[in-house]
Amino acid sequence: MQVTILAIIIEGVPLLSIHSTQPAAWSQLISFIEARWPDRMGSTAPPTDGETKVRAFFGHNDDDLYAIIDADVSELRKALGSARDPVER
Repeated sequence: MQVTILAIIIEGVPLLSIHSTQPAAWSQLISFIEARWPDRMGSTAPPTDGETKVRAFFGHNDDDLYAIIDADVSELRKALGSARDPVER
């Protein structure tokens, strides 16, 4: 089973989210940037192009970064599938 992980480190705080596809992770990254653009970039208008917007946002502080990573979690799925639910209903 493949998943895509979006990892963001901003102002020393790591943020992780798991997505079913790279486009979904990219969309989440753009939403993250758009929500924080005014606080970080002031009255500077954001670029309309997504890649330019990401470079501008993360170029503002060299310590901040993001990564979109594909991961195979097949072993995790197997382990979770074989685990028993300890809560009885």
